Amino acid sequence: MPHIISYTEEIEEHGYCQQRPELETGEKYLKEVDGKMRLRIVQAVRFDKYVWEDVAQWTIIIKEFFEEEYVLCSMPIGESEVPVFVACGGVGVLSCHKDLVRGELVVPPRIGNTLVTSVCPFGFFACQQLTKVTFMPMVLVAYEYAFAKSGIKDLVFNDEVAVLVHNTAINGCDGLPHFDMLFDTPFRGMYLIRGGKVFQELDEQFHKFPTPNRLT
Repeated sequence: MPHIISYTEEIEEHGYCQQRPELETGEKYLKEVDGKMRLRIVQAVRFDKYVWEDVAQWTIIIKEFFEEEYVLCSMPIGESEVPVFVACGGVGVLSCHKDLVRGELVVPPRIGNTLVTSVCPFGFFACQQLTKVTFMPMVLVAYEYAFAKSGIKDLVFNDEVAVLVHNTAINGCDGLPHFDMLFDTPFRGMYLIRGGKVFQELDEQFHKFPTPNRLT
């Protein structure tokens, strides 16, 4: 089960230029800890307060996955094979590879022997060359900010199993049509756009019965 790292950082400002932590919200990267590589997803980077004159305090919140909780692999996106990760069933791309994501992403129920049940939080965040996303059956969830600030112009869902889409998953996607998330249905296939308690309960169920990374 992934765990949350939360810490504060004090940064001295210089003149009129407000300094920020090196990490950004939505960043996904690998970090070596005790000789093992861990997957980290930055959930939030927020300003807290001024500790004293010219020194600001920031809070950084990170979701971290251990080696046994994620798999590195690759999948076709558009016309290219793109390195991706699958963490507890959720697919995404490291920030260092996001510019490789171009054209249409077809989210499959598995990549090789690795099971895929969802698009993880910030999975394809700020992938500006991503133009279309198609969900295949048995991919059940698109989590928080999954495609936010990306270049998608169309979403296609399947007609077999509804996909639960977090209401922040497509924030800042200016290429998509404007619509009422509760009443309008501009995309093909079965889906529900929700947020809040629904996703909290879903996470609890997924962690209670964790999804194995690989088929046996």
